[in-house]
Amino acid sequence: MSMYLHRSAKTKVLRKAGASRCKYCNTPIEWFERYDALRIPLTTEFPTRRIPSKMRWHVEHGIAYPGTDASNGYCRIPHPAICPAFDHPDLPPDIHELVRVLAVRMRVAIENGEFIPYVEPATQEEVENPEPEGTQAVRHVIAYSGMLRIGPCAIEDLQCIGRDGQTGQRCENAVCDLSEGSWEPVSIDEDQVAGRLGQAVLSLTGGIIWAWQVADFNIALRWWKQRCPEHHNSSEPDHVPNEFVPFHPLRHDAYVLTERPTGYDLISETRGGVVIHDGPTTRTTCATPSCSNTSLLAYPDTWLCWQCEKRERYRHRVHQRWVKLAATAEPTGSTP
Repeated sequence: MSMYLHRSAKTKVLRKAGASRCKYCNTPIEWFERYDALRIPLTTEFPTRRIPSKMRWHVEHGIAYPGTDASNGYCRIPHPAICPAFDHPDLPPDIHELVRVLAVRMRVAIENGEFIPYVEPATQEEVENPEPEGTQAVRHVIAYSGMLRIGPCAIEDLQCIGRDGQTGQRCENAVCDLSEGSWEPVSIDEDQVAGRLGQAVLSLTGGIIWAWQVADFNIALRWWKQRCPEHHNSSEPDHVPNEFVPFHPLRHDAYVLTERPTGYDLISETRGGVVIHDGPTTRTTCATPSCSNTSLLAYPDTWLCWQCEKRERYRHRVHQRWVKLAATAEPTGSTP
């Protein structure tokens, strides 16, 4: 059975692909694309009156926004805010009771052998933005207006995640377009580099890393949504989940670049600035003495340009006409 996006949807994520379970507590969740191109795991809907305003999210045309859906008075909660696998101090009574119920369900599933929790230590940010599977040894950061997001690989290896309408498989086009950005030094958030590891990162980078900087928000969205130019505005859904996550200097310290990458410049630097191509050094010149037309192709020395050849054909036809008239004319003279 084929599934398609509704024409009013602003997202490329199919609901079937968005349904999942938290790997830390086994609670059913739904992944939605956020208004800023990130992803967020949301719960089912709850009456707004029982949910604190800072926890309220709603979905409109497939995109998640902060706040309440004014049309029905219901909202959703970001699952990391109530995941029972983590401590949540100072929760309101209603939310605390919800977390307690989820914790009981998680414990029962574990005791019955139905669920094995993910045991790797994780922060709330890692729950909200889990690392993609199959990352490469080199991962580049895409920057726009101070926002940093890291991809699963180098920019030249980024593959579109859209579905190919012809094959039904993942699009094989590249995301990268070198004309849309350049390597620039960017500052990292010093509030994120606390502690001994943070000091080591600061000592290594000096608070500056190299990132692929784009100057236009629409271009940044295309990169962050991991779409090729062909699928950027298409109605085809995502074939696989987005592989970009927010950059964190401690989580991604192994991928920081302290030197400018080479080999990404479209035009090489020259002493004189812009180089104007002079074209081939050899050309074939028209054989007519008064004509200066030339050709890039190699022709014999008797070659004529199209203008001279046209005039030559006309002259030849006129000459042949006069020769024919002269041959058919009767000679004149006196009769004896």
